[in-house]
Amino acid sequence: MKILMRGAIDPLRPMDPAKFIIENHTGGNIGNMIFTHSIAKTLLVDDDTTIDYVNIAREKMDRYYADYVNDTYDYFVIPLANAFKVRGHEEMTKIANFVKMLKIPIGVVGVGIQRKIGPERFSDIYPHCDEAKNFVSAILDKSPIIGVRGETTAEFLTDLGFKPEKDFTVIGCPSMYTYGDTLPEIKPLNLSESSRIAFNSKIEFEKLEDYKPFMEFTKKNMELFPNYCYVQQQIDDVRMIFLENYKVKRRKNKMYEIDKALSFVDIPSWIEYFKNDVDFSIGSRIHGNVASVLAGTPAVTVPFDRRVLELADYHNIPLIGFDEINENTTLYDIAEKVDFNAVHKGHKERFDHYIDFLHKLNLDTIYDHKYEDGVIPYDKIVAEEKFNGPIVPFEIADKDEQLKRLRASLPIIKAMEVDEAKQIKKLQEENEKLKADLNEAVLHTSFFYKSKHAKKNK
Repeated sequence: MKILMRGAIDPLRPMDPAKFIIENHTGGNIGNMIFTHSIAKTLLVDDDTTIDYVNIAREKMDRYYADYVNDTYDYFVIPLANAFKVRGHEEMTKIANFVKMLKIPIGVVGVGIQRKIGPERFSDIYPHCDEAKNFVSAILDKSPIIGVRGETTAEFLTDLGFKPEKDFTVIGCPSMYTYGDTLPEIKPLNLSESSRIAFNSKIEFEKLEDYKPFMEFTKKNMELFPNYCYVQQQIDDVRMIFLENYKVKRRKNKMYEIDKALSFVDIPSWIEYFKNDVDFSIGSRIHGNVASVLAGTPAVTVPFDRRVLELADYHNIPLIGFDEINENTTLYDIAEKVDFNAVHKGHKERFDHYIDFLHKLNLDTIYDHKYEDGVIPYDKIVAEEKFNGPIVPFEIADKDEQLKRLRASLPIIKAMEVDEAKQIKKLQEENEKLKADLNEAVLHTSFFYKSKHAKKNK
């Protein structure tokens, strides 16, 4: 089977870090890799199965591309994150228009909403309900059912008129099924000053009033636990640590201490690092904490919006609310409150439901096959590839690594600048043509033009 999957890169094979980071092959957030990684692992059933990837933001997704997809592929798999959001909803419309041109089956394996935590129903405050309804309808014309991330998204689709367990079902995040019906045992947490803590959040949120108590809590606990790291997930921050003068860019923010920041450009490296070099993960990034769970490392999520909360709730990922945290809260306080092994409760049932959902989509999985010595195609790929490990800031990389990054990055940057110049020139030409067309239209509707031609016609 030939599968086309929405995704910026092949998550099972490492890409050159310079290309990955500078060209943004992760949709702006490295956490996006973790669910495509799990889905690819699950669907890669044998050597005859191939999975290619399409970056929907960059591809035209027009009739010509639809014809190519129809002729080349057997299935279009669409993993999504927070597609139902106020800004960026254009991709949802782009996908809807594209799938209407497809003749092959499609499947949406995970989609959710993005909204603040609050009492209002999402359907009452979301300005793009018509677009969302059009998107879901377009998918259901080519697919028996849609998988949504959690109960809040399910409530939203119900409000739009779609039927639970007929049109959609809650599956959570596919990343949590990376290891099938079991999860790694969570290693014991014995907190001390020397414990290795991984923090995660969005740095720009420190300017938001509601977020300040959490930021103060984070900074205080960085002082209490100096053996910490801060995992960057936003691509702009990853670029900064890879190539730019990181220390100057983030002078006074403790989260950007030069020897504390790091990031990843492949999932095996991320999980391996958390398995061996982290004792405890905490923060508002759901997939940063999923990586920790998959590594068997204790994790706590601090959800700042419904998209994070609905996933943590569904998968029993330990969480603590924003209102339970202030500048005096310590990791010791949190560790006493939560059950790190809660993720195991109901996991097998959730996994079985997920596989049942994939079967409804008529998708074959590795769990439907028996493999010699238990070695699945994914295991063979991982054994053959050399992954990148953690990406550390440019300033503390050794000279050979710095030179390697510069040599790899500069041609990419120059090529992007040339492409950008071409795009600017094209837009300028289109703008001039639009101006000419507009002037012509104005002329044709003017009183002088109409009077002149009226006289000629007489």
